[in-house]
Amino acid sequence: MKMNKKLILDFIKFLENEKRFSKHTIRSYQYDLNEFNDFLFAHDEKLTFFDIDRSVIQYHIRNISKKNNSDKTLQRKVSSIKSFYRYLAEFSNSGCNVVDLISIPKTSKYLPNLLSKKEIERLMSLPDLSTFSGIRDRSILELFYSTGMRISELVNLKIDYIDFNKLLIKILGKGNRERFVIIGSKALKALNEYISIRHKLIDNNYENKFLYPNIRKGKSKHLSEKTIYNIVKFYLRKVSNNENLSPHSLRHSFATHLLENGADLMSVKDLLGHKDLSSTQIYTHVNIDKMKKIYKTAHPHAK
Repeated sequence: MKMNKKLILDFIKFLENEKRFSKHTIRSYQYDLNEFNDFLFAHDEKLTFFDIDRSVIQYHIRNISKKNNSDKTLQRKVSSIKSFYRYLAEFSNSGCNVVDLISIPKTSKYLPNLLSKKEIERLMSLPDLSTFSGIRDRSILELFYSTGMRISELVNLKIDYIDFNKLLIKILGKGNRERFVIIGSKALKALNEYISIRHKLIDNNYENKFLYPNIRKGKSKHLSEKTIYNIVKFYLRKVSNNENLSPHSLRHSFATHLLENGADLMSVKDLLGHKDLSSTQIYTHVNIDKMKKIYKTAHPHAK
C-alpha cells in the first residue's frame, strides 16, 4: 500500500502548491482519502487505487453513509474521492476516470445559526476597551460582521491588504480566489483603534505584516484559527446559550442582515466569495416569516 500513500501525498502537494487550497480543506481531503485507503486495505492488502472499478467506490460510499455522517460530510467525502481520481486520470496516465458516473449526494437544506441585530449590538459592546485585548477583540468581532470573511481569511489578513481610503479589504479566499470586501464605519473605527496600539506587539518584529500577529514563539507569524475561534466563542457565550454559534455565525449574520435590508443575492454571493449561487441561496430560506409578512402587507389578494 506504499503506492497508495505516495499517490495521496502527491495529490495533497498538488492541492497545496497548485490549487492553493486552505489548510482546513487539505486536511479534510487527506483524512477522506486515508479513510478510503484503509477501506481498501481491510479488504485486500495489495489493492491499489488503479485496481478497482466504480462498484468498489460505490460500496465504500454506502459504508460511510451508515456511520452517522452528516449529509454535508458525506458530500465532502465523495467529492474528495472524485477530485482525487480526476487528478489521477490527468497526471498518472491511469486511463478513464472511474468516478465519472458517481454523483455527489445532495445535502439537505439547513438553517444556519446566526445572531439577531440586537444580539450583534450587545456582542460588540462586550469587549473591555480599557485593555489591549479588548480593543483587539472588538476589531475582530467587527471585521467578521462587517465583511463576512471566513476565519481562515481573517488570520491570514495582512495590513497592506487594507485600503483605508477606499474602505476595501483584499481577501484571498478558497482556491486562492481574490475578492474585495467593504469595511463598515463601525468596523473602521474599531480597526483604527486597534492599529493605533498594534505596534506594541511588533516592536521587536517589524517584518510581521499580519494584522493579528502571533506574539508567542512558534511557526506561525499570525494568531491561529483556534485562538481566534476561542476569542469569538468567549463573547458569543455571553450573548446566547446557543452552543452552535461560532465565528462562522457572524458570517451567516452578515449575509442574512444584508438580504433583510434589501441587498440582492448576487451581491451577497460576491461579498461572501461563493463560487456559485447555490451556496448563497440558503440565506433565502432564513426569513420565510418575514417574507410572509411582506406578502400579506403588499399583495392585493393576500388580505
